[in-house]
Amino acid sequence: MDARADVLVVGAGLLGLSAAYFLGKRGLGVLLLDPRPPLTCTSDKSTECYRVFWPGDEALALLVGRSLELLGAFPEVRKNRRGYLYAGREEALLALSEGAETTGPLRRHTRPETYPEGAASGMDLLVGEALKARFPYLRAEAALHVRPAGWLDAWGLGQALWRRVREAGGRLLPGRAVGLEVEGGRVVGVATEGGATLRAEAVVLAAGPGLPELLRALGEAVPLTREAHFKAWFPDPQGAFPKEAPLLILQEEVRLFGEEEAPLLEGEEALAPYLKALPPGAHARPEGEGFLALFNPFPERVERAGCEPTPPPFYPELALRALARLLPGLEGYLRALPKARVDGGLYVRTPENRPLIGPLARPGAYALGAFSGFGVMAALGAGELLAKHLLGEALPPHARAFHPGRYRDPDYRPPAGSHQL
Repeated sequence: MDARADVLVVGAGLLGLSAAYFLGKRGLGVLLLDPRPPLTCTSDKSTECYRVFWPGDEALALLVGRSLELLGAFPEVRKNRRGYLYAGREEALLALSEGAETTGPLRRHTRPETYPEGAASGMDLLVGEALKARFPYLRAEAALHVRPAGWLDAWGLGQALWRRVREAGGRLLPGRAVGLEVEGGRVVGVATEGGATLRAEAVVLAAGPGLPELLRALGEAVPLTREAHFKAWFPDPQGAFPKEAPLLILQEEVRLFGEEEAPLLEGEEALAPYLKALPPGAHARPEGEGFLALFNPFPERVERAGCEPTPPPFYPELALRALARLLPGLEGYLRALPKARVDGGLYVRTPENRPLIGPLARPGAYALGAFSGFGVMAALGAGELLAKHLLGEALPPHARAFHPGRYRDPDYRPPAGSHQL
């Protein structure tokens, strides 16, 4: 059976719901298409963190900043401002802070009394006594406390969006898009797995891990990859992870196994990649009666779309070992590993780690995807920007940084500063 809408949004994750919300606010009839219930592919696997800290990429900082402004319309969504705390060598942290003008000024502290506990903006570099006094649980030379940053209730935001989409008349149709209907060079709808055709004046591709296939079906030469990323939740009966901690990030190389352990494990094929020095990026935050631990030093490239990738063997222990280098209080759990809950999703990303927001080459089709690990923090700004594109409204200056057509421009030079965390 055929169905028709003003706008068909393929994908009912947080980004698809955000687009549907802003389009519905402008009086358009919106139909969402997804084989799963809303928010249950990648949105519910999020670490839920946000930051207005994108060294070397002002466009992303502006997009996320706008998202946080728009969050004010959702007072029911909980959010904190604990910040991100990058820990490592002072020289490396100073280099990390460069090019982050939108975050605010950099303040250096050697004494604890100069550290502004509740600062709303800027960056605080703590060394020596200042670090020991303020974050005594860390094992690090220095730490860079970045704000505004923290985490928010992503599930609550998604539910609030879905409720408002329904109130505006939006509908969800269970189904999977398998192709796009094109007439006269214009995209006019979507063919579904069950044989139905859904027609619309405009089609928004917000299919998360399924975006690369839909773009290829349209002949869009966008260089996308899919990476599997995971996180583990650990109970903390010993109270080893401070409940008041910000998001903690180890910003230096780490060795998971000591000099005596590593030779004993060389025969373990699954562990072989982890016996050498590993790149920075292990991070964690408190969550309920435990903590979330994340370490993905070698994200696997995944060819096929999906919602539940398989984690590497020993993932919980590997993540915990990385974090114990930063929080020695966690080392006790390595002797008797608590039972962890592990989940993960597929990150779709562009080479420069900037998302796709806007019209595609074929009229009637729009992309909203490739948000890598920052879909939660950028969702509202991205949905608003997509609606502006679709309705021909005035665009902010940073819109061109995310336009899908940038890869058709021979003079396009991606920024060097975008980073994942």
